[in-house]
Amino acid sequence: MYKTLYDAVAQGLTEEDYSTTDWESPKGKINNGEIASMVLGAWAVPQMEQAGEHADDVQYMPFPITVYGKQYATMGPDYAMAVNKNISKDRQEAAMIFIKWMTEQFGYALAEGLIPMDLANDEMPALYDSFSEVEMVADDPAPEGEEDLFADVNSDSELGINSGNGKKVQDIVVQAATKGKSFDQIMDEWNQKWAAAVESES
Repeated sequence: MYKTLYDAVAQGLTEEDYSTTDWESPKGKINNGEIASMVLGAWAVPQMEQAGEHADDVQYMPFPITVYGKQYATMGPDYAMAVNKNISKDRQEAAMIFIKWMTEQFGYALAEGLIPMDLANDEMPALYDSFSEVEMVADDPAPEGEEDLFADVNSDSELGINSGNGKKVQDIVVQAATKGKSFDQIMDEWNQKWAAAVESES
């Protein structure tokens, strides 16, 4: 994904102003056909659909990269619901009933364009029609005793992978636009920082 971003900017295929960001106006622009595509998760699609009169024109597709000819898409959880173990039994039961109603009867996943938990009994939302040939994968849980390892290495390296670190992504854009560092140079620096952080946690 970062390489695609670098190449798109280097080839002049993105908007001219790469120094500012705006979340609200692009919703209406993609709804009205003024923006061709955006790299977002499924959670954002309803917002794009509701931002104008052309909801049917907003579609969602898997990232156009294959591995040996096969496409994959990662799945991750949305916000989680939980029951407090320290409240009274009556309140625990009421909380559990509410969660079961939200997930099993209300149709929360389908309403929000999310993948239902019970695919044996629920259909995939139409949002994912273009994913029919895509293999969906989910991250394995961390091995016992290493639950915090990724977060620690991610923090120590200061890369902030998958944690909203816009500074690192912005650096890719700047380097591509100004013909500064090559993509390989940027990745070499990232790899060195990551390796040093891994070593410090060993």
